Amino acid sequence: MPLGSQCVDESVCTFSLQDYYSQLVNLPNRINERSIATWSYVENINLNRLPPVIHEASCHTDHSCRGLDNTFSLETIPLSLRMPVLMKNPSCLPTSSYSLEFELITIACICAISRHS
Repeated sequence: MPLGSQCVDESVCTFSLQDYYSQLVNLPNRINERSIATWSYVENINLNRLPPVIHEASCHTDHSCRGLDNTFSLETIPLSLRMPVLMKNPSCLPTSSYSLEFELITIACICAISRHS
């Protein structure tokens, strides 16, 4: 989701974006494997974006929550947030080459009661 023609200088934003992203991926040790709704991380690669590689959660199952009595119709739900990224933007030249945008990134998976219950 672009913010229009809002061009930004890469050197100003890069550290803040890296710090923000590192807080997302530095979750407690192997929580993705210990969760009831387990997930793996997959690389979301876009060489026209900073950061170029984002590790995104991929839920192991769409519907059932591992090891739970399904009396409550529990299902696995991906948990996503809008993450700020810098995208290469040729219309920003010559002052800068990036624009600030937001990408929807899945960061974890949770167990929740089905909406249809």
